[in-house]
Amino acid sequence: MNAKTIETRDRFRYWLSVPTRWMDNDQYGHINNATYYSFIDTIVNKMLIDRQVLFGPHWDAIGLVISSGCEFFAPLAFPQDVECGLRIGRLGTTSLRYEVGIFQTGQPQASAAGHFVHVFVDPKTRRPVPLVAAVRAAMASLMLAS
Repeated sequence: MNAKTIETRDRFRYWLSVPTRWMDNDQYGHINNATYYSFIDTIVNKMLIDRQVLFGPHWDAIGLVISSGCEFFAPLAFPQDVECGLRIGRLGTTSLRYEVGIFQTGQPQASAAGHFVHVFVDPKTRRPVPLVAAVRAAMASLMLAS
């Protein structure tokens, strides 16, 4: 994601609505920055479960986060619901880069944009393992067209 461009809804392939909670607000009256990482983690893991990447029949690999970041464009606050959009930004041999837009309900531009990278590893050896064909296909469908 480009830091200078605010993301728009049309650039995401998978969606999840997440309610905010009273405790998400900080002393400044908006959602604390750390909570955005929870939104990102929630949509990524929900998608991975839905697509049978985690807890599926394809493999027993686990994803370890090796990189993450978030940029903020507009504040959100309880009691707003947020709509999180996800796409795959990079499909590697053993890794995935997830890119997430966090939107105020109904707004065309993101209030925040974040990412993180999973490297998939064998749960016993913790050594990287290649993405299997079924996982690659499921994740490729979430990429933007070139």
